[in-house]
Amino acid sequence: MFHLSLAGYPFTVDNRYEYVKALCRDYWTQKPGELITVSKEDIAREQTDGGHWPASYLESLAVYRDICERLVARDVVLFHCSALAYRQRGYLFAAPSGTGKSTHARLWREVLGDAVRMINDDKPLLRITSDGVTVYGTPFAGKEGLQENSSAPVAGIVLLHQAGTNSIRKLSPQEAYPMLLNQTYRPKDAAGLIKTLELVQRLSELPVYSMGCTISREAVALAVQTLTGQELPS
Repeated sequence: MFHLSLAGYPFTVDNRYEYVKALCRDYWTQKPGELITVSKEDIAREQTDGGHWPASYLESLAVYRDICERLVARDVVLFHCSALAYRQRGYLFAAPSGTGKSTHARLWREVLGDAVRMINDDKPLLRITSDGVTVYGTPFAGKEGLQENSSAPVAGIVLLHQAGTNSIRKLSPQEAYPMLLNQTYRPKDAAGLIKTLELVQRLSELPVYSMGCTISREAVALAVQTLTGQELPS
């Protein structure tokens, strides 16, 4: 059993395997919280068709799923994206798996160096309130494990797709909403789902852009200029 804090909320995990405890090391806390216990059946349900993942890894998925189900009532959702911080502001890059979000985030790190912090490269948490949106790191960060236990106020979201040339345009909340919802974890229970839909509606009111991009410094320059109003530093 161990305690961890995600998005500012403490949880106590009654774990079966050491893997999830080690995975969450950067988020350990001394403060006990809401108890998370997953059964063997919960773990087995995380095994996708044709998958052969070890039970220790599947337990980590079940634990995070349970936590995300509970956090919705606290205005927090899991948003599938690469989240980074630049000049103390958070920027989220979302795309279907395998179509370039991690690559684009990597280019920001290569071009901008230490000015960029990688908050989470796959499954960060977003706290969505009337005061704005804050992105939080989590230990659940995809195969590369790029994450840190930090947070930043979100200043913009970019929905990426591959293209032969770089272009970007701002989306209306109505255009952005279904795309953002597609990247958001949706609980199975009715109350959780309704709350998630409301939270995504608020999320769509942020500056949200659709960007076709190449794998290039020029793509970073266009994104930085659009999101921050500034040119790349020389």
